[in-house]
Amino acid sequence: MFTAIKQEIRSQTIGTVLDFYDQSIRHLSEEARREKYAKMSTSPFSFFRGSSHLFYYDFAKVPLAFDTGPSHPTFIQGDLHFENFGVFEDGAGTIIYDVNDFDEAYIGSYLFDLLRMAVSVDLFAAESGFDGKAAIETFASAYADAIEQHARGQSEDIQFTKTNTCKAIKKVIKKAEKKKDAFLAERTEVRDEVRYFSTSEDLIPVDEATREKIKAAWGSYLSSLSDAHRHHADHYAIKDIAIKLQSGTASIGLERYYILIEGADDEHDEDVILEMKEAQSAVPSLFLPTHPLFEDGLSHQGARVVAAQRVMVHSQDPYLGYLTIEEKEYYVRQRSPYKRKVKAKHIKGEESLIETLRVQAQITAKIHARADAKSNVLEYGASEHISQAIGSSKSLFVHQLSRWADFYAAQVRFDYKAFLNWVASRPNE
Repeated sequence: MFTAIKQEIRSQTIGTVLDFYDQSIRHLSEEARREKYAKMSTSPFSFFRGSSHLFYYDFAKVPLAFDTGPSHPTFIQGDLHFENFGVFEDGAGTIIYDVNDFDEAYIGSYLFDLLRMAVSVDLFAAESGFDGKAAIETFASAYADAIEQHARGQSEDIQFTKTNTCKAIKKVIKKAEKKKDAFLAERTEVRDEVRYFSTSEDLIPVDEATREKIKAAWGSYLSSLSDAHRHHADHYAIKDIAIKLQSGTASIGLERYYILIEGADDEHDEDVILEMKEAQSAVPSLFLPTHPLFEDGLSHQGARVVAAQRVMVHSQDPYLGYLTIEEKEYYVRQRSPYKRKVKAKHIKGEESLIETLRVQAQITAKIHARADAKSNVLEYGASEHISQAIGSSKSLFVHQLSRWADFYAAQVRFDYKAFLNWVASRPNE
């Protein structure tokens, strides 16, 4: 009886939240908003990917069982979902599978990462024809086991390569290995013995004024690099800059550039492509208490993103750094030629999904365990407090996470329909 009323109320809520966030917080143009909403309209999972602010709006004040309490929060990824794990090259030249997006990293309950991941698994599994409940329970159980092992002293330097992971991920890594040389050839061309970016639909030349602004701020970026990975200044000499378009869903509208640098020497095959992306306030920061860490050393949004990746991923990108240009904050990282992720087409059956989720659960436990006192982020061991919160109630923990995911995934599907109605009602101009 009240379904239509509920959908109308929810549609108004979604519209208000999206209007406030995308217009007042992100300052997206109408063109960027239309592009973002078009991507979000393709499926409930895509809608969920692009609406993390709605997730925190709904969940931030909900008391959750198994929380570690306000005095022992965790450095979280902030927007964990099935497709925010991927393949990339670490600082030592090894292709690894790990979390690959840290834009929303913040300090809060570890349960926000687990809940958001569990809901995404439910949506992903349903769209792929698999049993979401079994998949979520696998993820939750594997996470609880892994975080307990870290609390007992297991090394947090674990990384997953094709030698110690599952079949679906191995296939993605093997495909990625063939991509390195092709990536440079696809994205660049040599003219008069100098390499430049090729112009394409999603990569266009930058104007001269922007080029000069980036070059003027480049010294600030170099100062932010880790001493352990620093090269001679000539290594970072800028050869070309291009605007990168058509990337991501939630990040649509944020400035993103590809920067071609000299590399080790003047040989073309040593050139390196960096990605410089605008960083804004993390979505969780709009809803969760402000941690002192973000008032002092990590008040710069680019520094926050860089710190999260440096801490959560064992092997570091040697090009991680940050800079500011005209009050806009950015972070810089290497644009890995191996950037790939496990998608529905790689999952050939439920057992393949289960195997992949076990690996993702171990990675999630690892990123939570690494960002603690040992890495000078928190003053305590995060894994110990999470393990204590779960305690001897692992089965209840798994059941509770599964129930929450089932509840909110149903809400997302309901919201998706309300969102489509809201989008259809928006002015075309």
